[in-house]
Amino acid sequence: MKCLKNLRRIIRSLNHLQWGVIVLGLIYSLPLFAQDQILEYNLKHREGSGILNIDIKIDHLNSTNTSLVVPRSAPGTYEITNYTRFYKNVIGITVEGDTLPGMLGAGSYYIFREDTFLALIQYEVDVQEMEKELLGAFASSKSRDGYIGILGYSVFGVVEGLEEKPIQLHVRSSANWPVFTTLNPTKKSVGYLSEKVTNYALLADAQYLLGKKVQIHQVDDSPIPLYVAAYSETPIDLSEIGRRAKVSLEGLADYFGYVPMPHYTVCYEFLEPISEKHGYGFSMEHLNSMTASLDTSRAIKDYNPDPPIGSMVHHMGHSWIPLRSYGTGYRPFEWGTAPIIETIWLNEGFIWYVMTKVLEDRKRLNFFRGVTKSAPDYIKRKSLKELSQLGSSQYSLDFDIGRNLFSRGALMAYEMDVEIQRITNGEKSFRDALLGLLKWTDKNQRAFRYDEIEPILSNATSVDLKTIWDKWQRPMKD
Repeated sequence: MKCLKNLRRIIRSLNHLQWGVIVLGLIYSLPLFAQDQILEYNLKHREGSGILNIDIKIDHLNSTNTSLVVPRSAPGTYEITNYTRFYKNVIGITVEGDTLPGMLGAGSYYIFREDTFLALIQYEVDVQEMEKELLGAFASSKSRDGYIGILGYSVFGVVEGLEEKPIQLHVRSSANWPVFTTLNPTKKSVGYLSEKVTNYALLADAQYLLGKKVQIHQVDDSPIPLYVAAYSETPIDLSEIGRRAKVSLEGLADYFGYVPMPHYTVCYEFLEPISEKHGYGFSMEHLNSMTASLDTSRAIKDYNPDPPIGSMVHHMGHSWIPLRSYGTGYRPFEWGTAPIIETIWLNEGFIWYVMTKVLEDRKRLNFFRGVTKSAPDYIKRKSLKELSQLGSSQYSLDFDIGRNLFSRGALMAYEMDVEIQRITNGEKSFRDALLGLLKWTDKNQRAFRYDEIEPILSNATSVDLKTIWDKWQRPMKD
């Protein structure tokens, strides 16, 4: 900043021609300088406060071309959430130290109208208000006594155009507060944590747990480093949660034949409900972790030889699909809205079917059949693609949509599995179809288009699955 001020003094002493040449040189050099920049995100929290202070250090971006995008959704949420209402005091700091107010745009973003250069964007996030106003606990960060639980996308905005820039993250809290992140669960930090993050998507995908009441447990003898990170307002058994997570992970590893995650964390919150209107039950998947926000009546307290781990297997299974193999709209993600996704039935239904195989739970197929049979007409009249498009922002809001999506997808997977095993005399199964999707994505490094899905599944199994595919694509009722 001092260098820029000195440069301006020199420019003022030059004649107009010299000044113009220098300014043009600076203008053309700016993009080159910006290409190599590392963004710096700073998150600060003070014990006893439900407010997070966040600043983003940027490299003299022109304020008229700079917007701070606030996520409205995240991969797998399938809904629109107005996080901007919890952002407070959004300001830009110029390279000269002046303050510009952030103006909320027509969408989910802030703009800075004065024509100058920004060095910093600052804002606050009211987590306490967020938890109070968002009725679905799975969508909210949490502020409780001795605990702050953060979903990255609910508090971290992104400067438009800088989504792929590397990030240096700094998290500061009270000196005696442990600070934990699923980005690097092996790191033990108290009061301060610093982590290099590849890009914004990974920053937003992660969870951050702060506080004296955070409990961390590493599971022994797991296929990969496996952790439990928990906050509970009733007694819980961390080792039992870890044992269930290990059983889930081992079952999925046996099914797929490999584990793609470098490490994994199951994040559990067992909470006293804020009100009768608040819902606790939906969980969320992330690249290398899952979060479950449950009420205290569902606390895991004792050993269970036959534990109900279907949800854990399902959400952990998403680390294979769709987090590492996905259709158009899922990635690259449009953070400022809930993008239209045509393959929610695949994301959810295929992994629910995997759960039935891992847990040998054939009875779940009858549940899926019952859901589709009793579906209201407005759902039966929609094709699978149309229903997924509708579910892109209403999956949990109208759970008839959500559960019919995963039920149809699971039943399609079942029929494909039966056909694959019949034609190949048991040498192949639906597992090979899923591995085909994963290998295709790894090779092509992009989202698959809708018309590419069936050929990928058929080619991977050497079985023509088009008849089954066509059957399930049609509306269930004309």
